[in-house]
Formats: sequence, structure tokens, C-alpha cells
Amino acid sequence: MSIAPQIAMILLSVALLIVAMVVVRRVGQRYAWSAELQRKGVHLATGAYALMLPWIFSERWPVLVIAGMAVLVLLLMRTPVLAKSGLGATLHSVERHSYGDLLLAVSVGVVFFFSHGNPVLYVLPIAVVTLSDAAAALTGVRYGRSFFNTETGRKSFEGSAMFFMVTWIVAMILLLLMTEIDRENVVLLSLVVAAFGTLVEADSWHGFDNLFLPVALHLFLAGHLETEPVRLLELTLLFLAVLAVVLALAPRLGLSDHTARVYTIAVFGIYVVTDVHNAVLPVTAILAHLAARHMRPCRSRYPDLDVLAMVVLISVLWLFLGRYADQNALNMYDLSFAGSALVFIALAAGSRRWIAVVAAGTLAAAVVATTYRNPEAAHWHGPLWPWIAMSFLLCLAVPLLKADLLDRYRGPRVVTIALSVPLAAFLTKVFLS
Repeated sequence: MSIAPQIAMILLSVALLIVAMVVVRRVGQRYAWSAELQRKGVHLATGAYALMLPWIFSERWPVLVIAGMAVLVLLLMRTPVLAKSGLGATLHSVERHSYGDLLLAVSVGVVFFFSHGNPVLYVLPIAVVTLSDAAAALTGVRYGRSFFNTETGRKSFEGSAMFFMVTWIVAMILLLLMTEIDRENVVLLSLVVAAFGTLVEADSWHGFDNLFLPVALHLFLAGHLETEPVRLLELTLLFLAVLAVVLALAPRLGLSDHTARVYTIAVFGIYVVTDVHNAVLPVTAILAHLAARHMRPCRSRYPDLDVLAMVVLISVLWLFLGRYADQNALNMYDLSFAGSALVFIALAAGSRRWIAVVAAGTLAAAVVATTYRNPEAAHWHGPLWPWIAMSFLLCLAVPLLKADLLDRYRGPRVVTIALSVPLAAFLTKVFLS
């Protein structure tokens, strides 16, 4: 397909998003739909259209453009004029605070990009976030009687049960129709997908399930679509064992059960996607955050969840950039987490600066040891030590000289500091190579 028809389809796609919002808004006003029902109506309409994208576009760039334009439109709908009484009220009349509309658009672009050439790796995750999420939300609102608490509110067991059932059915149907996997494997793989997806959805917050869920399912399927049933059972049992240990240690670490679960899910997700040694520095960053939170508490409302979002952001960003540039980004991924850990340790150290200096040396050795075990393709950028030095200087300077800067919005600001040098290094090497 030439560029002109693709641009026309891009504009039509964005127009359809606006039309869907207009239609749902008017129908909702006419039939007195609740705010949640209107929101899920738009969710279903946009998700259904997104499911057709692999058969509309053969290239990745148009879908990335659509996702970007959709984010801009949805940001416009958040302006005060539109958010409560205008067209944006279709999405923003619900009482809870959510970024789900924006994150759904982002996840469509990211998962489409990752799954190019294998439609099931896109269709199944987007079908789950479209159908299962809507079914769970509406079930919870209408029939929810038993609830469990999360950091930001509560969710119903009835909604989670509905999510599990719909996901299991959707996964079995799509795996049977779109793959050549044996039927016995389909049943077990679908069961694991449903269980894992339900846990991710139940423990997400502020609409982050619209990003975490499809990306997590895509990565799991990409790595285990052909995995033997015995190996799937081993992974499941390993996850449950690790989860049990983390939950047992949670009180000593000052973690809620919810936070313990989401940290376990994130780290286990890293483990199933890459080699185990690449999970060491993310775990170190999480432990360093816990120390900093204890020694120098911040004013963020949900500091533990902010750090979890940080872990996911760094991981997905480097996976995306690596594939987009067709270069292995594992070393920069490791350096980013090492820098994050160093910022947190320097904050925890306070006036005992020698601790931060020792930590810098230890983390530098850990980066060298970890990256040494990465495949040869990860070393395309040349010597890493200059970038380690520059990154660590920045990651030491900010918390030691401007610690107050990290007392608010700690998670996002630590990400910015830790990513600055690795991102500059990666982009510089890509453009110069």
C-alpha cells in the first residue's frame, strides 16, 4: 500500500475514535447510561477497531502514528472544558482517577510494533484487554459483593472471576484459530494466560492495566507460545513459590500484600523474557528504593507503585528502542537499573556519603559482570565504562547535592536521572553507526 492511502486510513482511524465517543455519549445520555458504562462503551469500540489493525496495515509506522494521534486527542479530552461536560465526559465522568484511555492507545502501538509478523501475539493481548477488562469492570460494578483492597482502592472477586473466565475462553479460541499448537497445549497455555492476566489486572491501578496487561501477555506469549506443558507447569509453580516467599517477607520489608504481588509479577516478567542475570539489577533497584523510603521518606502518595511503574517503563522502553533501532539494548537496560539503584542508595545514605561511593563501585562491578554475560550482539556500542562513569557521576551528584528534588515525584525523577546517560549513549551510537 502506498503512503497516500495509509495516511487516509490513519486520519479515518482517528476520526472513528472521535465518532465512537460522540455516539456513546449521545446514546448514554438518551438511555441514562452510567459513567462507567459509557467509558467501557468507548473502550469496547476502540478495542474492537484495534483488533482489525493487522489486516488493515501491513507496516508498523501507520499504527504508531495512529497511537500517537490518539494520545493527543485523548489528552485534549482531558482539558477542563471537555472533561466534565463536553465530549471528554464520556471517559472522565467516573469518580476514580485513571490513565486507562491514554495507556490503551500506547499499548496498541507498542504491542503492534512488537508482534509484527505474528498476528496472534497482538490480537490475543488486545482482545483480552478489550473484552475481559470490560466484562470484569461491568461485573464488578453490577454484581460485586466481595472485595479485596489495593493501594488505590478496592476491586471485586466477582469481577476478577469474570476476567479469568473470559480470558480463558478468548485465549483458547484465538490459539486454536491462529496457531498450530496442539489442543492439549492450548488448554494449559490458555489457563496460564488467564491466571497470569487476572493477577496483572487485579493488581493494576489508575488504568495501568491497559498497558501492563497487553504488554505482559504479549511478552509471555512471545517467549512461551511453543513451550512444552511441563515447562509451563514448572514456571507456574516457580512463580507461586516466589510469590509465597515475597508475601511472607512483605511485612518485614514494609510492603503491603498488593505491592508485594506487583513487584513479584514485574520481576518474574523480566525473568521469563530474558536471562535470569538481567533481573539482578532491577531487584537491586527495588531493594534500594525500600531502603531510601525507610531512611528518607518522600511525599509521593504511592511511592512503591511509582517505582513499579519505573521498572516497567525502563524495561519496555529499552525493549522498544532496541527493536526499533535493530540493536541489542540489554547493556543500556542494565546500566539504567544500576543508575536507579545508585540514586536510591545515595538518598538512603544521607550524610554518610562514603556508603554512596562504595555502592557506586559495587554497582559498577555488577554492571560489568552482568553485561559480560549478555550476548555478543549487546556490545555493538563499544566500551561501556565511559558511559558507566558519566551515568554514575550524575546519579551520585543529584541525590547528594539536591536531595530535596527527590522528595516529590521520586519515581519519575529517578527514571529521568537514570535514563539520561544510557539514552544519550544509545541514541548517539545509533545515529553515528
